[in-house]
Amino acid sequence: MAATELLERAGIGIDRFAAMVGVKATSVRSCFSNGRLSKKMYEALHAVSNDVQVRELVDEAVMNTGCNEDDVPDPGAPREGRIYCLPRNRHLYLVEFPDGERGKFRGKPGFFHVGGAILLKRVSDDLWELVGDYDRRGRLIE
Repeated sequence: MAATELLERAGIGIDRFAAMVGVKATSVRSCFSNGRLSKKMYEALHAVSNDVQVRELVDEAVMNTGCNEDDVPDPGAPREGRIYCLPRNRHLYLVEFPDGERGKFRGKPGFFHVGGAILLKRVSDDLWELVGDYDRRGRLIE
């Protein structure tokens, strides 16, 4: 597959790809037309192609299972997890979700206990934040 076709399928313009690689857009255009890619460009295109293939496989799987897009959970939606570890940092709690995913969140020291169920919302890759108000024993106040 040609590099320009791959970028079109990924929805990435040449200017954005150039910024990802760290070169000027005219350099990217000339490299694409000459067929000579730098190691950085090759690695970036490889990562983009993996993302495109994964996205297409997920779309195909959703269509084959007959699921609606409404059935797929929203990544920004709050999730319920259980605290499984209290590390040495007293403000940090480690949490595990029913699907096996793990993360951490910051809270008051001594506020939550191991095994407690809490609602969390994703902030970054493995960092979560509390959703709602909790009493002194770590129970959700509704």
